[in-house]
Amino acid sequence: MRIIDFTDFRNNSKEYLDKVENGDSFIIIRKGKPVAKIIPFNNETQGWKREHVKIKLRNRKNSFDYILQDRSEG
Repeated sequence: MRIIDFTDFRNNSKEYLDKVENGDSFIIIRKGKPVAKIIPFNNETQGWKREHVKIKLRNRKNSFDYILQDRSEG
């Protein structure tokens, strides 16, 4: 993992992101302190999205049916 200065990353971000896509990793420092780590995204992981649970609705209605019913009653 290479250490790069923030200004260098800002000025050459395309080149650095191309390198990250090819598997390289970087730590960005600003004013002598580390502020970020840039690593390749692992496609095997879920990423930032959470697992969701499907909701089963009663009477074989879908959510659109419940919205229309609610609007007609109101």
